[in-house]
Amino acid sequence: MSKEFREGPPPEITQECKRSTKEFDWEKGEIPTEEIQVKAIRGGGPGGQAINTTSNNMEIRWCIDTSKTLSEEQKNLLRQKVASQLTRADELIFTCQSERSQRQNKQEAMDRLNHLVRDALTPEKERVETKKSKGMKKREQQDRQKEQQKKKERRIGRIWES
Repeated sequence: MSKEFREGPPPEITQECKRSTKEFDWEKGEIPTEEIQVKAIRGGGPGGQAINTTSNNMEIRWCIDTSKTLSEEQKNLLRQKVASQLTRADELIFTCQSERSQRQNKQEAMDRLNHLVRDALTPEKERVETKKSKGMKKREQQDRQKEQQKKKERRIGRIWES
């Protein structure tokens, strides 16, 4: 039994090195599950004895600094937009206990995270200035004339006819 020896590192290592950081797709992009730490914890609130025996509350943590899916520019933009939600360790934490199953709670927390990241990285559209229509200008002018007439009548006073 002779073993064949390959030259160079194993293919698993070379595939990891080939992955390059690409821009996060802010329209449909999702954070890969490899970058997220998931933890099941006991849920609080009503539920009787069952709540003490099951760990349905899911907590997910995502560290922005160690993320490979975002560019440095995107990381800085995300930090600015969600600064109030970041921990000192540069992590975003989401918990969910609305459903009865861990799988559903995990998916809900993941959806919240992805939605937050997409919203923060979506570029703001510039406002296109438009002109007022002729009808709008005419209505505004009529409104101004009504106000002027009203104030004119207050100064002069009305002549009451009997």
